[in-house]
Amino acid sequence: MRPPRRFIRNTVVLAGILSALLCAGRGAPPADKGTPWDLRAEQIRQDTEYLCDTIGVRITGTAGEIAACDWIMETLEDAGFSADTEDPTLRRVPFEGLMGKTSENVIAVCNPGSGGPLFSITAHYDSVETTPGARDNAAAAAVLLEIARCLGPENDGFPCEIRMVFPGSEENGYHGSAAYVASLSEAEKARHLGAFNMDISAASPEDQAVLVCYTLGKTEDGVYQEGDFLEPAEGRLSAAVTAAYETLYGKNIGGVFHMGESDHISFHNAGLEAVNVCWRRLENGEPRLPDSYHCPEDTPAELDYETARASGRCILEAIHTLAAAGEAGQR
Repeated sequence: MRPPRRFIRNTVVLAGILSALLCAGRGAPPADKGTPWDLRAEQIRQDTEYLCDTIGVRITGTAGEIAACDWIMETLEDAGFSADTEDPTLRRVPFEGLMGKTSENVIAVCNPGSGGPLFSITAHYDSVETTPGARDNAAAAAVLLEIARCLGPENDGFPCEIRMVFPGSEENGYHGSAAYVASLSEAEKARHLGAFNMDISAASPEDQAVLVCYTLGKTEDGVYQEGDFLEPAEGRLSAAVTAAYETLYGKNIGGVFHMGESDHISFHNAGLEAVNVCWRRLENGEPRLPDSYHCPEDTPAELDYETARASGRCILEAIHTLAAAGEAGQR
């Protein structure tokens, strides 16, 4: 059984208000500023529950990962994306990962063929065998599904092309994102302004987590430069996320850190600027993984879905700002 796709507006609004009240004072984002594009915390919760509770563990190459891929495709088709058009806005791309295991990427495209810049948003959907993987990474995949619903295959509000990429086989070596990056042509790389990755992009109140950015490099004057632990790369992407969080929530993020641990590594290896937008507890100023990382306790019931919503909203705000600036620069 698949979860419902549409909700009555009043029900969604009421759920959002109740969620905000319940989360107040427990590490949730502060009251937010509205935007023309918005995401629904309740829908993100339902999709996270479906991935974790109905489908369950999603190990690369197993029936669980295939079922998740099938459901993501169906959900995106319900959102208006299609693989059957002359210029498809939905693709399912198989690739070979670790030890010859086959996995698949799902790619939904908003504004295909746009003459503007290209952005990628990524959130892997596989898990390790020891957990249903709510934080890592069902909630982020659910956020990306909600972003896809919000944008649709065409969106005049964003003067750019946006590719929403659901990589498989992240947990055993970032193989899905590597396959996606390898598929980009030189022309696509030239107009690729950035990749926004989501991994552990939701938190529970007990985590005492803050929104942070992980980077490995930045583009400056047309040249990609690698950062380091002493001087993390604070490029246009992390700056745009920082500004977005301040605009939407009136707060600063917890910091920018030189860290890998996810699919933004694949973009870095190709000299493409990328950022992982995630929630981490800070200890002595350094980010730490949640206690339930890769454990059976990483379940949907633990999460505050306003943190997941905040991750997605900041990414959309950042892309809109960067795309508008790029379009103005082309005039």
